[in-house]
Amino acid sequence: MNTLDKNHICKFICTDPQNVVVVSHTSPDGDAIGSALAMQKTLTAFGHHAVAILPDVYPDYYNWLPGVEDIVIAENEFDKALQLIANASLQVIVDMNALKRGQIIEKALEQADAKRILIDHHILTNNIFDAAYSTPDVSSTSELVFNVIEALNPALITKDVAECIYTGIVTDTANFFHGNMSPRTFDITANLMRKGIDIIKINQVLYHTFSENRIRLLGFSISERLHLLSDFHAAYIYLTKEDLIRFNYSEGDSEDIVNYGLAIKGIHISAFFIEKTDFIKISLRSEGDINVNAMASKYFNGGGHKNASGAHFYGSLTEAISLYEQALREL
Repeated sequence: MNTLDKNHICKFICTDPQNVVVVSHTSPDGDAIGSALAMQKTLTAFGHHAVAILPDVYPDYYNWLPGVEDIVIAENEFDKALQLIANASLQVIVDMNALKRGQIIEKALEQADAKRILIDHHILTNNIFDAAYSTPDVSSTSELVFNVIEALNPALITKDVAECIYTGIVTDTANFFHGNMSPRTFDITANLMRKGIDIIKINQVLYHTFSENRIRLLGFSISERLHLLSDFHAAYIYLTKEDLIRFNYSEGDSEDIVNYGLAIKGIHISAFFIEKTDFIKISLRSEGDINVNAMASKYFNGGGHKNASGAHFYGSLTEAISLYEQALREL
C-alpha cells in the first residue's frame, strides 16, 4: 500500500497553531531521530507547539544532532510523554508504520483524541492514519520528510534541518551501501550539502567514534557467536544477556552487526538475535529476492522492508533461533 500524496500531509501542517507530537519507534536509529527532529523543527517554524517523543533511549553518537536534547524519552519521562500525547491535537508519526512499534506509548497514541498523519518508508499494511505519505521505494523516511518540507517551503530546510535529514539518509543506507537509493536520493544529498553541512565530519561522528567496548563486542560477535547454515546460504549471530553485561553494552553498540553475516561469500540471508530482559530483539537482512519482511511477519510478528526487517520475539533465545531455522527450511 503506497500513499504518495504529500500535499495531503501539508494540509494538516498548514493550519492555525496547535499542539503537535512527533513520534517515532522504539530502539530509535538515525532515520527515526533525524526525521523526527526535522519535522519537529519544521512544525515549530510554522508556529505550532511541537515536541518530539521517542519511546526509549537512542545511541550516544546521535547526541550532537541539533535539538536532540529536547526530545522527550518516554521511558525516562513517562508521565510527561503521556500528558503531551493527551494534549496534542495532531500526531505526526515518522518511520513507524504501526503504533505497536511505539511500545510503551502505543496505548496513549491510540486513545488520544487527535488527528494522526504518517510519513514512512516501511510497508504499510494497515492504514489507520488520517493522511499518509508512505512508500518503501525510497532510501529512508528522512528522504520523504525532505520532500514534505520542500513542498511546504524550501527555505525551511535550514542547516540544522539538513543535518538531521542527512543523518537519516546516510544511516538507513549504511553510508550509501544498500537500500532503495535512486538519483533522487543523491539529488537530495547534494541539496543538503548546499545548506552547508559537513558530511565528512558527520560521517566521522557516526562511524568512527565507537567505544572500545563496542569494538570488542563486534570482534566477539564475529569470532564466537557467528554461525553459518551453508545449506540455506544463511548465517546468524546471537548475543546473550551475559554477553551484554560482559562488554558493558550500551544502546547502539550492536548496530549493523547483522550485516557481517552477509559479508561472507555465498551467504544471502543473515539474522541477529539479542537476548534482552523481556524479549529477543531480532534483525534480519537479505540480498536479492529473499523477502525477510515476510519472514519477520509470519514467524516473529515483526516487519520492515523486503531486505531489512526486525521483530521483538517473546520467547527464549533457543526458540527464536529454532524458529529462524524453520523459516529457512520453508522459504
